Amino acid sequence: CNSEVLPHHMNWDHIYGQIPQEIRENQIPPIDDISYFTTWPIPLHTSKQDIKQSCNQRQMKKHFFNRTKGPILVLAVHLCGTLSLRAVDFFNNNENVKMFCLKPCCLPGMVHAQRDEIFTIGRHSFPALDVCSNGSFTKNNWSGPPRWHLEKKFDLWSDNLYKGVDVGAEEENSNENFQTGRKEKREIQIQVDGGFQNTYLLAERNPLTAGLWNGEI
Repeated sequence: CNSEVLPHHMNWDHIYGQIPQEIRENQIPPIDDISYFTTWPIPLHTSKQDIKQSCNQRQMKKHFFNRTKGPILVLAVHLCGTLSLRAVDFFNNNENVKMFCLKPCCLPGMVHAQRDEIFTIGRHSFPALDVCSNGSFTKNNWSGPPRWHLEKKFDLWSDNLYKGVDVGAEEENSNENFQTGRKEKREIQIQVDGGFQNTYLLAERNPLTAGLWNGEI
C-alpha cells in the first residue's frame, strides 16, 4: 500500500531500516537493497495480527507455525492483559517453537472477572477474578487504583502464567523421561521507583541451551 504512514500505522522504515545511499554505493560489491532486511543472519518477517481473536490464532497456526520447520523463538515483551495467555498458547500448541520468553505487563481488565471467566492455558486453569483489575495507561498517565496495590495480583498473574507453560511433568514429582523441556521464572530488576513488573518467564524444549540455564546468559 502506498498510502501515507500515519502515527498509528506499522512503519516499515522503523522495522527494517534504510541503508544510506553512500554506504550502499561504497560496499564491495555495492548493495542493491535499500533496507537492512537481506543483511540480517536471521530473517524478520512482520505480520500485524489480533491474536486475541481465535480465528487469527488458527490462521497463524495454519499459515505460519505449520509451514515453518523451525526452530521458532517466541519473544513476547510487555504483553498487556490476556495477550500473555495467547503467547503461552503459541508455545504450548506448536512443537516447533523451541524457545519462549514472556515479559507480562498489565493485568487483565475487570470485564473478564465480571463474566466469571476461567482462564485455561496448557493443563492449568485459574479464575479471572484472582488476577483482574481496573486501571489503564493513557499516554503514559495511569488511571486506576494506586499501582502498588496491584503488586500481589501481578505476582499471582505471573505465577499462573508460569504454571500454564507446558514442558511435561511437573518438576516436584517429575521423571526425567517425561520432561520435554525446562522452564524458569526470573526476576530481573528493570523497573524502579515503585515499578514491580520485573518478572520474566523462560521456557525451552529439549535439547536445552546450556548457557541459558546455567547462568551464563
